[in-house]
Amino acid sequence: MKAKATPRAGSRTDRQVARIRQAIIGSVLVLTAVVLGAGIYYTTGSTPGTFVAGEHYMVIEETTRRRAGEPITVQEFFSYGCVHCRNFDPMLEDWKKGIAEDVRFERVPVTFSPAWTVLAQTYFALEELDALERNHQRLFRAIHDTGRQFATVDAMADFIAGNGATREAFLAAANGPTVRARLRDAERAQRTLMVSGVPTLVVANRYVVGMNMGRKTALEIVDHLIEQERGAN
Repeated sequence: MKAKATPRAGSRTDRQVARIRQAIIGSVLVLTAVVLGAGIYYTTGSTPGTFVAGEHYMVIEETTRRRAGEPITVQEFFSYGCVHCRNFDPMLEDWKKGIAEDVRFERVPVTFSPAWTVLAQTYFALEELDALERNHQRLFRAIHDTGRQFATVDAMADFIAGNGATREAFLAAANGPTVRARLRDAERAQRTLMVSGVPTLVVANRYVVGMNMGRKTALEIVDHLIEQERGAN
């Protein structure tokens, strides 16, 4: 008669240990996912793709609404004197490359101080002279990398001369009626949209997006608002 096989010693114990080990590993993975999810929530203030008025952006009701068929404007309120604007600029330039044909991007320089008003005049004058692209990064670098200060339009004219415009042409544009009118319009928009810090993004002259949740999240909110605006017309 054949002898019955005797179970290998410790086999049941080994299986129990394996089950316990798997349970522990599973618990660790779940806990890690929860911690990472909480980190995303507290960093961005939301789960990806869910943005709420009053929490992630501000709605200004007393503005001129976009008409059906008109481009959806995205404005960046900024200043060359703002280091955060300088740091945001590369990310914003990358984002601009992917915007659709029905979206129009524009910058609006703020006038929070006399020095920043000179920088705003400079922006509009360079735009009028078609010399903005040549000087946009030059201005950021001069102010934030080398500590240059431009207290007057005359001082700025010396910096611009030979870089897309003559000194005389720059002064004529900066002090001309077109730039003065654009400065007034920018100041009015700044007040109407309650822009108190920069950089600030505004969609469709109505939705105001700050940077308090991070630059990447701000652009995600802008994309969300563009889609929302498309659906409104």
